[in-house]
Amino acid sequence: MNWFPQVGAGVMAQFPLQRKRQWRAITNVLESGETISLPDSKGGQIEWRLSYQELTDAEIGRLSSLFSTCKGEAASFGFVDPLANLLGWSEDLAKPDWQSGLLTITGGLSDPMGTQRAWNVQNTADGEQMLSQTLGIPGHYTACFSAYVRSDSAGSIGIMRDRTRLNLPVGPQWKRIQISGAGVADAEQATFAIVLPARAAVKIFGLQVEVQPWPSAYRPTGAAAGILQETRFGGGQLAVTSTAPGLSACQIKLISRV
Repeated sequence: MNWFPQVGAGVMAQFPLQRKRQWRAITNVLESGETISLPDSKGGQIEWRLSYQELTDAEIGRLSSLFSTCKGEAASFGFVDPLANLLGWSEDLAKPDWQSGLLTITGGLSDPMGTQRAWNVQNTADGEQMLSQTLGIPGHYTACFSAYVRSDSAGSIGIMRDRTRLNLPVGPQWKRIQISGAGVADAEQATFAIVLPARAAVKIFGLQVEVQPWPSAYRPTGAAAGILQETRFGGGQLAVTSTAPGLSACQIKLISRV
């Protein structure tokens, strides 16, 4: 499927941006005057108003190509919420969204925010084990995967996106680790993982994936959300203004079905 292009160093949007969530309910008024109203869970939408400045000719070309391919408002494409933590159940590692292999996982531990939301993840096996989650974002998207980690004893821990891996030191103080960049170019999904060495244990909190090069403030999540595969342009024209040689500004309205 087609995806909305990232711009700059790998972001979905620039500030300022507007995000308006709309819900729909179906209401019937009976002859007695009684009103029955039920939510229409599939009728909601998100309206985006994106304002871009100093886009290069190549970036404008990618936006224009998507607009042309979709024939304006006619066809849908994929868009990823630039404000979302894309991981599902970031504070419940026992949910089936997470693949934990032979790891032993225990929750309710002290975290760097002063609450009891961290998890102890222990590898009792003789080889490496991974805690991972796979998301349906295209491989060419830049994304940042981050987490707070600490260990009672000094050691190292791996953090991965697909086949790209960093081995980073971990010790008794909480620290935020991250890996950033694109994945496998033609892939339709990406896997993010924490890798524990054999016989190691680490405390983990604040797992987050976002479509930008650097991590922002941690946002806890429930069920996975933010990957919006039914998005359309909200207008029949793509308004582009040339602001300098080789640079342009663009205002875009998008409508995402949720």
